[in-house]
Amino acid sequence: MSASEYTIVTLNIFHDLPMYRQLHRRCELIAEGIAARRPHVVALQEVVRSTTLGDVGVRLRDTVNRLCGGEVYRLDYAVADGAGEGDFSFDEGVALLSRLEPAAEAESIKYRAQVEMAAEVAGHRYRLPDDRVAMRRRFRLAGGSLLDFYVSHLTDRPETVDGIPIRALQARELARWTAQTRHPHAAAVVAGDFNDVAGSEAIASLTRAGFIDLHAAFGRGPGYTNDRNDIALDAERATHNQRIDYLMLRPPNGKAPAVSEVGLFADRPHREPDGSWLWPSDHIGVIATVLI
Repeated sequence: MSASEYTIVTLNIFHDLPMYRQLHRRCELIAEGIAARRPHVVALQEVVRSTTLGDVGVRLRDTVNRLCGGEVYRLDYAVADGAGEGDFSFDEGVALLSRLEPAAEAESIKYRAQVEMAAEVAGHRYRLPDDRVAMRRRFRLAGGSLLDFYVSHLTDRPETVDGIPIRALQARELARWTAQTRHPHAAAVVAGDFNDVAGSEAIASLTRAGFIDLHAAFGRGPGYTNDRNDIALDAERATHNQRIDYLMLRPPNGKAPAVSEVGLFADRPHREPDGSWLWPSDHIGVIATVLI
């Protein structure tokens, strides 16, 4: 089979519950970035559906397609968690925007290891949403080869079970799920906001499973994607100081990957008409072009 180049992206769009600060405008900026590069698959995290905002994933897909001049991208969404009823209901999760031929239906898992969050109000205990999921879609590439693409958003909470961070347990589940479900001769990608730095147990769980951290292997510079103290969305300059968002590739049949590009995506603020600055998200995305 002859190999072809494919461009992939991951980005946490930052829903900013419950304020949703400038989310529609920020999604317009994200859509413009996607339409400009036309990646083959975009892994998205913190995609929200709510009675007040509507379906942000669908809105983003439709905006990208309008900018691309047709129905170029399809959307797969997996709900992670939600809360509320009626006018106050919402759910959020992970999504894939793709323009590749699907070879199977999308499927998802909810991790067994979850952080249990709650708040007490007037003597009543209320569960707070923080459940995490992973989603997979198999695509058919040129020449008949396959790509298994996984997206997830691991918890940012510090809780542990028997001394092991729940985030690391989720990463281990993700690694096991990829081993159980990926095609033995297909390339596989895991993408997302993993809320941990290179060298952590969470990331090591994926590299032990054969996944190559594309920035670590082929990128330049620190590749920071997030500010551990949270960037102001209206900041003129970047304050990112940690790399917690990843594109990781497991090449088919153990071959060494050929990568022509690894870089940052949505990595600059936009100057708005009123002179203010606006970042597309509190995260910077990662983009890569690989030969599969």
